[in-house]
Amino acid sequence: MVVAGTAPGPARESLEAFLPRVDLVARSVRAQCLRAQEVAPSSSAMLVPGGPDGEHPEVHRRLTRTATACAQVAEAAAMVRVSGEADPDLLAAVERAVVKAEELALLR
Repeated sequence: MVVAGTAPGPARESLEAFLPRVDLVARSVRAQCLRAQEVAPSSSAMLVPGGPDGEHPEVHRRLTRTATACAQVAEAAAMVRVSGEADPDLLAAVERAVVKAEELALLR
């Protein structure tokens, strides 16, 4: 959504470069949820499987932290969008947030 609202140019191109990585994070998290759901089913489709006091508290914690990291990616990308420029400092903030999300999603 943030990229979609960014005007064509270097800022948008820079943000688009992060999209495949964020997509991999989302796919990894979904796969982890499906695996945890198979082992310790939750009572609702809207609950993280096995957390926070269930069989997989570490999975619950990691998924929650990954969601926070993804929100930080969106916040940093929004700053790039608002500035309208491919500011290296702002793009570095996006990169840091993406790396953190990748680490938490066990992609690094």
